This record gives sequence, structure tokens and C-alpha cells, in this order.
Amino acid sequence: MNLENFLRYLRYEKNYSSYTVLFYQRDLEQFRQFRQEQRSDAQEMPVESDDVRNWVMWLGEQGYSPRTISRKISALRSYYKYAQAVGEVESSPVAEVKLPKVRKRLPSFVRPEAMSRLLDEDMTCKSSFALIRDRLIMAMLYETGMRRAELVGLQDIAVDNRVREMRVLGKRNKERIIPYGEHLSLMIEQYRRVRDERFGKSRSFFVLDSGEPIYDKYVYRVVKQSLGGVTTLAKKSPHVLRHTFASAMLNGGAGINSVKELLGHSSLASTEVYTHITFEQLKQSYKHAHPRAEKKEDTMDVRIQAIHFDATAQLESFIQKKVSKLSRFHDGIMEAEVTLKVVKPETSMNKEVGLKLLLAGNEDLFSCKVADTFEEAVDMAAEALERQLEKTKKKK
Repeated sequence: MNLENFLRYLRYEKNYSSYTVLFYQRDLEQFRQFRQEQRSDAQEMPVESDDVRNWVMWLGEQGYSPRTISRKISALRSYYKYAQAVGEVESSPVAEVKLPKVRKRLPSFVRPEAMSRLLDEDMTCKSSFALIRDRLIMAMLYETGMRRAELVGLQDIAVDNRVREMRVLGKRNKERIIPYGEHLSLMIEQYRRVRDERFGKSRSFFVLDSGEPIYDKYVYRVVKQSLGGVTTLAKKSPHVLRHTFASAMLNGGAGINSVKELLGHSSLASTEVYTHITFEQLKQSYKHAHPRAEKKEDTMDVRIQAIHFDATAQLESFIQKKVSKLSRFHDGIMEAEVTLKVVKPETSMNKEVGLKLLLAGNEDLFSCKVADTFEEAVDMAAEALERQLEKTKKKK
């Protein structure tokens, strides 16, 4: 395998980011190492379909998820497509290999009410530079839908507050213009004033307390810490705010092509996934609002997130049925969020379940339980919420 030419092709002809190229390199080198360990004639013999199938089986045995395996095989398929194009091979050994089925997951997003609670806090003249900057990072990710790398690389000259537009350099060096509203404009004005008083004019838009440009991990920490106070989502990353922006735009009536341009997607298929979120919300709104809507226990919107592992279909089915039954105790449950996590692997009581219910009127109920199994922890959390729901009804 001649990886150097292929990686150079990805970086300079396809304009892939250095991170993407690095992932390709790691996956392809892993395959090459696996094949060398499996076959003594790996250097002399061309790669065959059986080599790829054996790698898929080995990856599964090592605990890789179907999604990760598909990504790795996709990298191998891209390499052989390139090798065919330049005449290095006549056919691809990946062509006949069937991949494990990957369940499509709807993107995680934060509810608009939660984002409003996070961003609507007044910033006084006594607010610290760090506080003003970090809140603007959250607001900019949420109100523009830009990627984390785009925000980190944002130049000060690219943000024109007079016309409320910013020029963003996206994937493959494609530039796009993103408009923004009055609220974000006022936050930008405040941030720039404090920043320039402290450091003078800056080339980079966002800077650290030292005056140096911000970096990827810093943005991730800000987002994770900020979202921790308003949502129980297992994943709290900058990309979740990108999902949140897209779903908010579509739910607000924006056309899918407009959202595609704002996100910088090259294909409409990448944007269409957000229409599923919109449709699910429409179904929930109809079910709870229309007097003739059929009320079924199993129609509750239950979102399940497993941290660092893939939940089985059997477990997800159990959770769906168990949590949906909570609608018998309260007719105002809009949706449920279930978080699955393994804590203290060395102990037996290590299955943690966080169960959050969103009620009509933006009221939240939450329960967290730990048990020997996830099923037992779900039972305990559901029973705790039954009691909370009964108390809520009595208060009303």
C-alpha cells in the first residue's frame, strides 16, 4: 500500500483537513499492520477480499462498534478507489465486502428553552473578560451553526458587526457568509470592547486570558461545562450546538436549502437528517395538543444515550416500554431523556441510569439510580419519577 501519495492527494487535491487525513492514515496503517500479522506473504501478495473480511471480523471481536468499523472500511474503500484511478490496482478488494448494519441515530440537540436560560443572563460592566468571552463562544456556536474548527480559526476582520455578517472558512477551504442577529451583535460589541482594552487589536477573534488565540480543547471544555448546567444529554460538545442550530432553524420555518448553505454542507443529504428531528417534534406537538389525537403509551419520545458503548436493541426496547408507561401518571410529559453509563467498572453496582422528563410548561423532573444491571436501574429511576409525577399532580 502506497499511503504517502494517497494521503497527499487527500490533503492537497481533495482539501481534506489535517485531522481527517490523520484518521485515514491511522485506519489504513491499522489494516496494513493487521494483515502483516496474519499473513507471512503480506509483502508479496496483493490484498484480497478475504483479508478485508478477516479485518472486519477482528475489529468486531475487539469491541469496535458497527459505526467505527464502517468508517474504517470506508477509508480502505477510498484508498482503493484512488489506487484504481492511478492504475496501481485493477480491482478493489473492498467491493464485495458487506459491512455490519449501522443504526441511524438522530442528532442530539438542546431544547431552545435551555439555551435561552444559558444565554439570557445579563452581563454587567463588572463581568470578567473570561465570562464575557465564554458566553459569546456558546452564543456564536448556537446562533450561527459553525463548526468548532471554524470558530477557532475565525479572524477578527471576518466579523463585520455593521452589517451583522461573518466570513467563515469551512471544510476544504470553502468560504461562506453567515448572517446573525441583534442579540449576538451586542454580545460581539461588548466582547471586542473588553478584549481591545485589555490586549489591543487582535488578529484572531477569540483569545485566551493570555491574549493568545483559543484552541480546540478549550472550546470543548467551555461547551461541556456550560451545557452541564442546562441539559442531561450524554454528549455535550460543540457539534451538539451545531445540531441545535439546525433543528431550531427548521422548526422556525427556514427552508432546508437555506439551512444547508448556512451549515456549509456540500450535500443536501447531510442536512436532511435534521428534518427527522423536526418531524418527531411535530408528532409530539400534535399528540399533546389535539383533542382527538390518539394517546398511546408507546408514542412518547424517548431519547436514549449510551456513554462509551452501544446499547443493545433489546435494552433500548426495554427502556422504551418502561419509560413510556410513565405517561399513565401524567398527561403532560413531552419527552424523556435516558442516559446510560458504566461507573466504577471494578465493582458490581456499576450501571448508572439518568432519567429526565420534560413536562409541558418547561418543567423538568430527574432521577439517577445505580444498580447491578441497566434494567434494574431503569426500574428504580422510573419508580422514583412515578412518585415525583404524583406529587406534581397533587400540587396542581
